Amino acid sequence: MTRIPEQTLPHPTSATASTTSERDALGRARLDVGFNVTALALIAYQFVVMTLNLGSYTVLPLSLAAWAVLIATLVVALILHPRMPGELPDWLFYGALVLWALVVALDITGTWSAGDAGAPLTAAVAVGSALLLCAPVRPPRDIVIPAVILGVALASAFALRGQHDVSALGPAFVTIALSVAPPLLGVQIVRSLRTLVQLELDLVQVQSTVSAPPYAVGMMASEELARLDLAAERLLDGVATGRTPLPLDDATASAAASIATELRLHLIQGRRETWLYHAITESALLGPSVTLNDPEGLAGLLTRDQRDGLLTAVWLLISDPVRQGAVQTRTLQLDLIRPSAPDALDPSAGARMPIVISATGVPRNGVDPAAWQAIRKVGRHVESFSGSTLRIEIDSLSHNPADF
Repeated sequence: MTRIPEQTLPHPTSATASTTSERDALGRARLDVGFNVTALALIAYQFVVMTLNLGSYTVLPLSLAAWAVLIATLVVALILHPRMPGELPDWLFYGALVLWALVVALDITGTWSAGDAGAPLTAAVAVGSALLLCAPVRPPRDIVIPAVILGVALASAFALRGQHDVSALGPAFVTIALSVAPPLLGVQIVRSLRTLVQLELDLVQVQSTVSAPPYAVGMMASEELARLDLAAERLLDGVATGRTPLPLDDATASAAASIATELRLHLIQGRRETWLYHAITESALLGPSVTLNDPEGLAGLLTRDQRDGLLTAVWLLISDPVRQGAVQTRTLQLDLIRPSAPDALDPSAGARMPIVISATGVPRNGVDPAAWQAIRKVGRHVESFSGSTLRIEIDSLSHNPADF
């Protein structure tokens, strides 16, 4: 029985970390354009609202000063952004937050009036749109917390003014929503995109094992073998060129023996670990949730279509809550059972190898239809539910009984 150590998604392997980073940066770059256009449009709208209500401001210079500070920070951000790395530096972000807090204070003071006759808040509302600009380049908490504080500040301002007319409550709620909704929606969009990118990368990595040899070293072991190969090459080159004198000294001989031992261990593991083992262990999604029980390495006997169907079904059963953003987690146990002997009366019928999938935390109607299509590629199946556990028994068939 193989139990994969617990990890958290996302946590890509070293072989895919750089690719994930590049994809993530590309996704943020595309979001930047959309967020910039949306945020600037919302800020321009608030500026137009202010110009249409200039006569109703109690202290107009303070509101104009608030807009001046806000526009100045946006101009500086647009100038510095192309020169900055992927994530906005802390000093620049927190400095902007301090200035935007000043903007909110100035705008509330400039529009203050008891009752319902106060001028509309505009610069303070535009701060929420400014936070939207930072959503792709800052962690979610750095956007959510200031957005919530902004909403509380505006709600407190309306409460302290004293809204006597019930009809004035609607515009107050709209004002708060316009300030809080854009950054919160931006955070959700960024998180969804990152999850999608990481899931797609994980799926590509997992599917790459379908065409691998039945028994071989995995991607991570390949990196280790490349390191050992380089070390052995340097050692042999030193001996060949005379840089390393013979006989070898104790330290060099110990290093050579260590390299040989590690190479032998990897070769032995390569004869025992199947493509399915590597697909699970090297997957950031499947690793923490899937238990593989295949002590005899029977997964290596599946055909390419059967491999693809089995791996796709397992991936869909595990990934569905992650894709939907659900809190519920799923676990899955995969058992490959020693096949029965082929039918003596009809050798062409092949041999049957039972495969049992036990998925916990799967609702009765919560299985992606594509998972059932993938399972049909493996063989005939029967499913049953017991509480929150879905049990799928598959009869896979090999048309070459000699393989068994």
